[in-house]
Amino acid sequence: MSTLVDAYGRPIEREQLTQELAAPTLAGVRTVWTDQVAAGLTPQRLAALLQDAAEGNHDRYLSLAEEMEERNLHYAAELAKRKLAVSRLPLTVEAYSDSKTDKDLADALRDVIRRPGTRSMIKNLLDGIAKGFSVVEILWDRSGPRWMPNYKWRDPRYFQWDMVSRSELRLRDEANMAEGIPLAPYKFIVHIPVIKSGIPIRNGLARLAAWAFMCSGYTVKDWMAFAEVFGMPLRMGKYQNGTSKSDIDILKMAVANLGSDAAAVFPDSMMIELIEAGKSSGANEFFKILAEYMDNLISKAVLGQTSSSGGTPGKLGEEKLQSEVRDDIRDDDAEQVEETLNRDLVRPFIDLNFGPQENYPVILLRSVEKEDVAALADALNKLVPLGLKVEQSVIRDKLGLPDPPKNAELLSAAGTAQPAKDEPPEKQDVAANRETHACPSCGISANHETVDGEDAVDALVNEALDDWEPVVKPLLAPLASLVEKLVRSGGTLKDLLDRLAELYPEQSGEQLTVSLASAMLKARAMGAATDEV
Repeated sequence: MSTLVDAYGRPIEREQLTQELAAPTLAGVRTVWTDQVAAGLTPQRLAALLQDAAEGNHDRYLSLAEEMEERNLHYAAELAKRKLAVSRLPLTVEAYSDSKTDKDLADALRDVIRRPGTRSMIKNLLDGIAKGFSVVEILWDRSGPRWMPNYKWRDPRYFQWDMVSRSELRLRDEANMAEGIPLAPYKFIVHIPVIKSGIPIRNGLARLAAWAFMCSGYTVKDWMAFAEVFGMPLRMGKYQNGTSKSDIDILKMAVANLGSDAAAVFPDSMMIELIEAGKSSGANEFFKILAEYMDNLISKAVLGQTSSSGGTPGKLGEEKLQSEVRDDIRDDDAEQVEETLNRDLVRPFIDLNFGPQENYPVILLRSVEKEDVAALADALNKLVPLGLKVEQSVIRDKLGLPDPPKNAELLSAAGTAQPAKDEPPEKQDVAANRETHACPSCGISANHETVDGEDAVDALVNEALDDWEPVVKPLLAPLASLVEKLVRSGGTLKDLLDRLAELYPEQSGEQLTVSLASAMLKARAMGAATDEV
């Protein structure tokens, strides 16, 4: 029996597939206890923390990345937008081809993505956008006839990078506390987003946003201190010369009580004046402007723009962008998740249940653009009779319709009748030709010997139409090719009309001209031969 290997050529150890290999422990190298990092963060501490992460000791950096999502509301909201933009995309499976084997593999994979936990697994993989990588362990279930996956997110602090390339992820384990152990094949889904070139740990958005996070923390802290001092009016007590010390003490107490109780009692000869904090200098706006500036920096880092992070009254265009992520960023994130799933989930599932395959089905995370069904149907109705060849599966995918199961009751065109079984064969042939040719007369032409009541003119017409396909093909082939390309690329009817002028040099009407001239000559000769002299 041949040994099953993964995409990297490593042999599969089946006894490990149902075990938890990266479970947390109360103590040891995968402890559940972690230290806080964000509290009291200074520029010196942050610089040292980021340098340690780049050199292989990333525990404090990963802790900071987690705390940033808990402490900074704006960063958490923007990161959630980017993750949700991908996790809410339609999840579909595409067979490699229309062969029965490939379709069966795709159907089996569809059963996998319908299982509970698939969406949560994808959200956990997207945690790598902030931290640089994310790991989900697969716990294979053997209770049924197939190997089916269950998923558990694993703390990224349970893993480490090799010391040489810093790009091979290894599991921390007591068996090798210095370098860790290799990840078991078919056991882990490892998502490493490529946001920029370089080692993975320097790829996370948390590293990019860390400085803005720290400065934002300083800004808010200073803003609160400013508000505590200048946010309330200055309370000034006045007394006349010669006022006794006891009366002055009463005035002091009254001024102090106004800070919390907003009530005081003092002699009539004294007064308290409330002086509003000066706004003319703009000091009360300084911290707000600085905080918004830091938030905009975070938005640029996470979303690639600032227009979707805050609205401007009266600007409809910007308000429409609320809670949106740039399409190119969303699509790139989705394609990278697709690649991860097809490598670490699809291949293991297919190999374990059906054996290694030459071609595999794929999981797709794609936004579905609404198809103009009326325009598509109109184009097909006009172009298919002209010879355009289109796969049924392509049209079903565009309309979002599944392949019909075997022996299912199918819809058919209104008025289309199949030839009765008790009809003569020649009648069935005529009916068949009418169904398969572009025009009814073409069917009659192919069987004109069996049609009664045919005169000389009919015979001449049918003879001319016998070879209509090779005659018209040079004229229509460029058009059919263009339409097929537009259908496959998602083009519209407007795109077709815009490009029709480009087809003229490619079209050839020579054969059609010769055929028409020949038919006209025969008709003329027939007419001349039958004319009475």
